[in-house]
Amino acid sequence: MNDARMATNTALAQAARRELKGRIRRIRMEDSFVEMACDLCLEQVPVEMAFQRIQDKALEKMVPLLDTKILGVPEAIQSCLEVVAEESERVAWCALQKGTEMLEEGLAFLEEGVVEVPEGGYVN
Repeated sequence: MNDARMATNTALAQAARRELKGRIRRIRMEDSFVEMACDLCLEQVPVEMAFQRIQDKALEKMVPLLDTKILGVPEAIQSCLEVVAEESERVAWCALQKGTEMLEEGLAFLEEGVVEVPEGGYVN
């Protein structure tokens, strides 16, 4: 492969990586898995298994975000797959952390005793 083509492929890989990471961060995918994390915790699923389940779901949602223009460029594919792996791990840990915090807040709320329901009938 000549130097110009290699430089072009490298630039394409970097651009595809940035774009993919931006897409993933913009949709705040971790927030969509917080409920799943809470459910897994309530089901007493071990942390490692809960992490793996959430990461698997995140991977399923991230792969379709790949830009099809990179399919002919092995460097770009590799770079984007690395982003998917990194981001799915980040999303899973973040969802577990937020889910745990929500459960802790809920437990603290329950331990404080019965609370009056505000006008409108909803409690956050």
